[in-house]
Amino acid sequence: MNRRTFVRNMCLGGIATFGFPVVNFAQVKQRGRFVFVLLRGGFDGLAAVVPYGDPAYQSLRGTFAFNESDLITLNDTFGLAPGLAPLRDLWQRGELAAIHAMAIPYRTRSHFDGQAILETGIDRPVGSSDGWLNRLLQVMTGERSGIAIASGMPRSLTGPFDVQTWSPTQLGAVDDEYLGRLAVLYRADQTLYGRFEAALQQQHLVGEEPMAGGNARRGGITPLMQAAARILKQDGGPNIAAVEFSGWDTHANQGLAGGALDRLLGQLAEGLMAFRTEMEGAWSNTTVVIMTEFGRTARPNGTRGTDHGTAGAGFVVGPQVAKSVVFSDWPGLSDRALFEGRDLKPTLDTRAVLKAAIAGTFDLTSAQVDRVFPTSTDVRAALELMK
Repeated sequence: MNRRTFVRNMCLGGIATFGFPVVNFAQVKQRGRFVFVLLRGGFDGLAAVVPYGDPAYQSLRGTFAFNESDLITLNDTFGLAPGLAPLRDLWQRGELAAIHAMAIPYRTRSHFDGQAILETGIDRPVGSSDGWLNRLLQVMTGERSGIAIASGMPRSLTGPFDVQTWSPTQLGAVDDEYLGRLAVLYRADQTLYGRFEAALQQQHLVGEEPMAGGNARRGGITPLMQAAARILKQDGGPNIAAVEFSGWDTHANQGLAGGALDRLLGQLAEGLMAFRTEMEGAWSNTTVVIMTEFGRTARPNGTRGTDHGTAGAGFVVGPQVAKSVVFSDWPGLSDRALFEGRDLKPTLDTRAVLKAAIAGTFDLTSAQVDRVFPTSTDVRAALELMK
């Protein structure tokens, strides 16, 4: 192996993983910043945005039913799980829309199919090579850029528009002296040296906090969201980002207040609030959307968890939200109201929410929005969600 091959392999397989993307983005001229957070695994919306006021809730959930006193009540019907308590501040500021009875436009209990549909933005698991965030970049005018804050390129950003990735790791024993020696080696090759310099610059920008690589169960949400904010808020930084966290597939021991899922929701809430703080003045034109591929079964299973379901919950967060609201055409939890006798019935298409969020953030026309979601011309954007 010659020197050039050795250095390239190091760059692509080692050093670049802690800061590969170039941070000097073209000056973005679009109004607003948009972050799509995907919670992979299908989280239980009935345990996050809890319909405590539904007449059938207590009997349906049984030992999985929260006590009203444990919840952060939003109105007479819904309350947030105790882990989501940090979001109370967003609710009071008019910056939180909790979305319920929402689902992708295709009935599946497959993680693979559900995530494919949510990330491509079409109405079936196959049929698009582009992700909807990449199509969003394609239809926007002016200079714009996107980044994936993830260990790889998520499907939502895949496509012909060139985007960047940043994958965090802990530097450990890689000290300044070692990096200096590598810099001398890289300097002989201008292509590789440019990437090496970009890696160092990005690492300086976001810091060296230990991160969990996107696994929510290992506590990686807050530092990853802080890193995302540091990248997004810089002058000329990207205005579209995709972030993802795994660990939401709670088939067993899901728990209630203080339980496994509630602790994950606590990490999510703390991460969102840390992101808001880190964004500083750039928060004023930022929108964050949190979604998952499907909800969970309405009734608990035999292992004190929930199985793959249909409709669930999500969130739209930011100053561009019209007002704090639980946005839902609530179908109810009676036996007759359940989808296939087991799931919360879907009454809202995920694309209606996503259409509204991107239109409100970037002032897009309906024609542009329909190009982002090409099989959704019959799906009305929920424009009342946004200012």
